[in-house]
Amino acid sequence: MANSFNNRGVMYKDRGDHQKALECHMKSLSIHLNTLGEDHPNVATSYNNIGNVYKVNNELEKALEYYTKSLSIRLNTLEEDHDDVTRVEENIASLGIRT
Repeated sequence: MANSFNNRGVMYKDRGDHQKALECHMKSLSIHLNTLGEDHPNVATSYNNIGNVYKVNNELEKALEYYTKSLSIRLNTLEEDHDDVTRVEENIASLGIRT
């Protein structure tokens, strides 16, 4: 179910319906947290996707907040040079915010 909400969220974001995208990604996150716990790669994916929605809405501080949560999980569960870690680091860099 969580993956279904995630996929719908990506679709809504791509169609420009950012409110529905955010709703779907939040539902996905909630399910992942309840079933997998806080330190699971699927939770990191949800955080990253929520960050993506905030980024396209130009809510850069909120995007940074969610990207940072995603990165933390990725660093705890994967090697530093893993593609998923790199992808989140690139998302953070694309915000143009000094951290």
